Amino acid sequence: MRIKVECSYNGSAFHGWARQKGQRTVEGEIERAFFTILRSEIKIQAAGRTDAGVHAAGQVFHADLPNLEGRLADFSYLMNRMNCLLEKDVVLRKVEPAPLGFDARFSALGRTYVYRASPSRSARSLIFNGFAWDLNFAPDLNLLNFLASSIVGLKDFASFALPNPGGTTIRRVEEARWEKAEEGPEKGLIRFTIRADAFARKMVRFLVGGQICVAAKKKPASWFLEKFSSSRDFPPLAPACGLTLEKVDYPRDELLEERSRVTRAVRHRDELSG
Repeated sequence: MRIKVECSYNGSAFHGWARQKGQRTVEGEIERAFFTILRSEIKIQAAGRTDAGVHAAGQVFHADLPNLEGRLADFSYLMNRMNCLLEKDVVLRKVEPAPLGFDARFSALGRTYVYRASPSRSARSLIFNGFAWDLNFAPDLNLLNFLASSIVGLKDFASFALPNPGGTTIRRVEEARWEKAEEGPEKGLIRFTIRADAFARKMVRFLVGGQICVAAKKKPASWFLEKFSSSRDFPPLAPACGLTLEKVDYPRDELLEERSRVTRAVRHRDELSG
């Protein structure tokens, strides 16, 4: 039986999502809790693997469980048992039967990340302490949004992402924008929201680091724009603390298998001209 689970975590004390021997990871902690309850090794598959120090408000994963009996067959009870075993920096928010053909990674239509930064000490938010990059200067949002507009579309992000062997750095970005929070607990913070079909390794952090580098007048805007046409050295990497995986979107149930098939197809550079 496959289940679909939504979870949140504070990534500060985790060595990323993916299990690693001798390291505390989100995946490792959740799988350990499953084993304690079910006495069976359960492997989970997430929509995306976040780096060490990166947070998540709406991470999604699936797990294939043995037939559950008694109270464990009640997903609300199972979720509560899991949350009692997990530390306070990770929580399961929703557990439900996965629809036919659902794969947390390959069925996803897109992921949305938000990067938060504080332009000054007075703009710091106590609630978001540890969730934002302290810049110590106020960047020009018009300039940042000009740079962000160049990110949108089907692009090769080879200059902004670490490649995976046999993979590709071509991604389709649907939205990329900067804004300043004018009210609420984030008041004073600036936010970079980016939504794409998928993300390559460290892609968002390199994109943020490159844009802030230009805003700080360390590089001209042309330096950032030209990176999409030629692979060059990576821009500065923004700190992990400011990045949060906000949500993962999926198609209607009847389109899950088709979406998975499309996602598994490797993209090539000749697609960019189209």
